[in-house]
Amino acid sequence: MCLYNNTSRRAFVGTISSAVAVGLAGCSGNQSGGTETETEGTTTEEQATPTETQEATTTESETYMNGVGPDASISFAVPSSDAELTSTYVQWKATADGVTIEKAGEVIEGAGHYHILVDTDPVTPGEIIPTDDSHIHYGTGQTDGVLELEPGDHTLHLQVGDGVHKAIDLVDTVEVTVRDEASLSLDTTVDGSVVEWDVTAENYTIQPVSEGINSNAGHLHALIDTDHVPVGEVIPTDARHMHFGDGSTSGRIDLAEQLGDEYEPGDHTIHFQVGTGTHRATMVHTHTTVTTE
Repeated sequence: MCLYNNTSRRAFVGTISSAVAVGLAGCSGNQSGGTETETEGTTTEEQATPTETQEATTTESETYMNGVGPDASISFAVPSSDAELTSTYVQWKATADGVTIEKAGEVIEGAGHYHILVDTDPVTPGEIIPTDDSHIHYGTGQTDGVLELEPGDHTLHLQVGDGVHKAIDLVDTVEVTVRDEASLSLDTTVDGSVVEWDVTAENYTIQPVSEGINSNAGHLHALIDTDHVPVGEVIPTDARHMHFGDGSTSGRIDLAEQLGDEYEPGDHTIHFQVGTGTHRATMVHTHTTVTTE
């Protein structure tokens, strides 16, 4: 995703003022030939003049909340504001208080789902949140994910929308700096069907899954003879997708044992791909092709 708008945080106006019109009071009779018709000794011109109790007033219109209480709030748990991120695959995690986060589709009072707005203003409450490169929808009800950003400075707004993506007046904002510095390097040796591997991370931390979701960190997965998992999707657990949730950066894989009846001697491609604390794929990865016997 290429995002070319870098804008500073703008104040988001959550309420819209509207004027309350005051009607003409007590007018009766017909006007004819420019002659004012009197009612109870007062001309229609005088009746149209606002009195102290009839003066126009300005009231605040209610902003759209979909039944969410005034004390509700949302916030980015990851990344923090002013974070310096070493990978363009930005992990995020959000928390909510007083609002239920669930999948899109049905408008349920007091509930909604997350959207992340990149380098663009939050959407006015009550309006539909667009779907484009600057407005990313998380309609499955997820509370974490991976966002692809270009290197540079970015302003991220987290905003809740209802089941049909109508913006709710719940927003949190962070500003981050993204760099494309994270990388992995891989060394392997092969003995028969056994592959010894060792991964070195640069400008990135390989950590156990128990550490949760953190900027610039994740754990390794070995993908055997299969494509890497698309960014943000959960990496499966099966014979061809091995998880190293203990934070391992080296080990051995017996391909004959791992693949069972599907194993054949010859060339095999192995991707080592970083996943988040909830196993969502990033593209911090490396790969190699080995030849087994």
